Amino acid sequence: MKIVKTILLWALIILLILLGVFGLMWAFNAPKALNENSETKQRLETELFALDSVALEFVDADRSTPALADFAGDNKRELKGTVWFPKGDSKDHPLLVFSHGFNSYHKGSAHIAQYLAKNGYIVAAVDFPLSNAFSPAGNPQLLDIVNQPGDVSAVIDHMLELNADNTSPFYQRLDTEKIGIYGLSLGGLTTALVSFHPDYVDARVKVAAMMAPPLEAFSDTFYASNPDVATLVLSGSLDLVVPEKANASDVIPRNKNGWFLSFDKGSHLGFANVSNPLRWMNNPDDFGCAVINPVLEDLQLPQRWSDVLPNTNNVIRDVIVPAPCPDIPGQAMNGLKQQWLTRVAIAAFFDMHLRSEERARKARDYFITTLAKENNELNLIAPR
Repeated sequence: MKIVKTILLWALIILLILLGVFGLMWAFNAPKALNENSETKQRLETELFALDSVALEFVDADRSTPALADFAGDNKRELKGTVWFPKGDSKDHPLLVFSHGFNSYHKGSAHIAQYLAKNGYIVAAVDFPLSNAFSPAGNPQLLDIVNQPGDVSAVIDHMLELNADNTSPFYQRLDTEKIGIYGLSLGGLTTALVSFHPDYVDARVKVAAMMAPPLEAFSDTFYASNPDVATLVLSGSLDLVVPEKANASDVIPRNKNGWFLSFDKGSHLGFANVSNPLRWMNNPDDFGCAVINPVLEDLQLPQRWSDVLPNTNNVIRDVIVPAPCPDIPGQAMNGLKQQWLTRVAIAAFFDMHLRSEERARKARDYFITTLAKENNELNLIAPR
């Protein structure tokens, strides 16, 4: 018994040492503070409301969940998540719906949702039934992407129903004419499909922001199919999961109405909450790739997106889907810094399209003129 206690004691000591080492590495990798007099710092610290949140859970009985891997299938789609919103009884808040990435979940980029809610947005997010990190299929299933745009529209439907329900905490709090969406990675692709794809487009959506979305396969026709939606693509030059060149830089000529914001040395996970505790790493995407690579064979990755998604009106180009995690060397920017800049950029973009008068004008001036000027890591390209 004494030997067991000694082993346990040493195991505890080693664990505490490791936690201390990682804690120090994390603490000493804090990003350089934003310029004290910058508008970026002012915007980052702005909180117009206290934050509130409630669980979101409902069933879409009109659509099914397919049988994939270990999941036997279901004749409905169960959607569970969270709504972040301004505390109090203020009204006329725009609605935003967030789409999480593959092998993530609805709180994967909660730092953005919380920031937006503190500045007057009602933000809803759910776990996609089969692509989330806790998928009942055993491993997350990418092929359920065909159903995820419908999930986004179902969340919008449900939130509008709550807005009309006098027993709901959201009763008459939404501005039902001001709806935006945003997403990361596979959630960015989901956002793009809701914005542009003829089979999935939701005309209620006025503005969309896509962080590190896999857009390589989509044609000029795809982006031209819905010229009324305002879109922003955010990308990082050291994204190892969805490389910037093919999925953002090369997309610019095909999406002439879109805005593009590139983060110099930005990473894929830099847009997510996990990049803060991983900021001691050379690139947090090394962690993401270490998680993805062992299960690649079980992911049922399509050879072409047209094998999964409908190619209505030739919206999909005939290109092979590349394997994730190519070798792109370099030191990624600090994950917390990337989070800061992501928050203010997305909020300003939504403000300039979903707000009115003075707030929209100030947001537009900041987004177009000041954001990249104050932050050398950013390069903004406007619609052509």
